[in-house]
Amino acid sequence: MLEEELLSVWLRLTSVIDNQRLAVSQTVPGGKAPLPFNEAMVCGLLVRAQEQGHCLTASDLCRQTRILKSQMNAILRVLEQKGAVSRQRSRQDRRLVELRLLPEGLACYEETHRRVLAVADALAEELGEDAVRTLLPLLRRVADIFDKTCQEV
Repeated sequence: MLEEELLSVWLRLTSVIDNQRLAVSQTVPGGKAPLPFNEAMVCGLLVRAQEQGHCLTASDLCRQTRILKSQMNAILRVLEQKGAVSRQRSRQDRRLVELRLLPEGLACYEETHRRVLAVADALAEELGEDAVRTLLPLLRRVADIFDKTCQEV
């Protein structure tokens, strides 16, 4: 059945992408522990937010990643212990706790991101530019359909 084949390929792809060994690098500046997948994803979101001049809260990260609040708090606790992230009360709304990526966290993220980009580069080289340009809109559409379908179920 076509649906079974689609599901099989989808599960294989997501397990490869979500595999922590993809994100974890062997050497990280300063000799700090490398970033597993979820930590790297959170740091990436913090990098992009800071580049745009704003901060994120744990709730913002939960919404964007669909990670449960308890899991997000555990991820943030580990990132704080690594010296990668700090939490600070918002100056505008003291009820909110804003997250900031620290220089150590940025260095670890950049190393991890470099490794992941090398994997994406190898994939793009193997497929070729035309195939990648065809694939990108299809993958975006698949992600949109998946989001919509999961919200409806």
